[in-house]
Amino acid sequence: MKRRDPIIISAQDYYDPCLNLDIFFEKEDGYEMFCNWSAPFRDLINKGFMYQLKCQPGLILGISRQDPSTDFSISNEEKTNYVRLFFILGEGFFLRLHHNQERETTFCSNQGYLTYARSCRRELSHLPAKPFCMIGIMMEPWFIKRFSQGIAGGLARKIEEMLALQNEGEFFRHPVCMTPSIRVCIHEILGCPYVDARRHLFLASKTLELMMFSFNQLNPDKGRNISCFDLATGSRNFVHKARDIMISDIKNPPSLTELSKRLGVNKTTLTKCFSKVYGVTIFNYLRTFRLEESKRLLQAGNRSVTEIAFKVGYAQQRTFTKEFKKYFGNTPSHYLG
Repeated sequence: MKRRDPIIISAQDYYDPCLNLDIFFEKEDGYEMFCNWSAPFRDLINKGFMYQLKCQPGLILGISRQDPSTDFSISNEEKTNYVRLFFILGEGFFLRLHHNQERETTFCSNQGYLTYARSCRRELSHLPAKPFCMIGIMMEPWFIKRFSQGIAGGLARKIEEMLALQNEGEFFRHPVCMTPSIRVCIHEILGCPYVDARRHLFLASKTLELMMFSFNQLNPDKGRNISCFDLATGSRNFVHKARDIMISDIKNPPSLTELSKRLGVNKTTLTKCFSKVYGVTIFNYLRTFRLEESKRLLQAGNRSVTEIAFKVGYAQQRTFTKEFKKYFGNTPSHYLG
């Protein structure tokens, strides 16, 4: 059956009820706005919302959840000048960006991207019509340029390369892998339990943390140091060895005591250094790895939920199902291939 063309709507109609970045960047720090998408686009989106927070000058956090009822495209001639770091959460979802009618860029679900364009005429297609969530960080060029000034290395070179774009239609795109640390940070943002000024402080700090984890991937010549302060050179690799040991046998991982003995360091040092490198505790890292691996096995479709739960280290399917649903928002059977 031939797939019908998606509905095309203008960016002004789509975004203006919720967001105007030029105006939003001028707001005071801590200014936030929530927009329910179901009202203006009831025929297009079953339900959804957009939340925006002005974290600090030059930095905005955006959260968008949508459950579209049909495929659609957004036509936009954009003259704005912002750097975007965003992450797409969803199943089988992807975006297609057509800029200047000559080039097409695809953005896949469960992946992050750092993008920049001085100006471009583009059409953004949301395909297929499945629920998705986007976490976006918008930065003015002067804000991100500070991270490259007076330093050398891969991160500085990548930022300078990105901001060097001058011609209309040029487009910078760099993928950002959704590591366990990034996934944990995103889930903390989506599960923010705070209100009033505490929400601003929490989300602003997590926005910077998400940037740090992402920028770390733009630095290919970074060292393997555990700490930038006072850890001995001979101790630089034991954290990575700890990770490799834990994930090599996720069904029966060693205890913290056993792990520290195998590495020849005390438990306190191991715990502290692991958190510095990966941003989470050892067992939170293992838990994330187990759940991500179980999802991959479920989608492969050649094992039952019970078999997969046991394979990734859960003794009871009930516990596995509870943890899985809390993390992904759906039961394991939803992902069976």
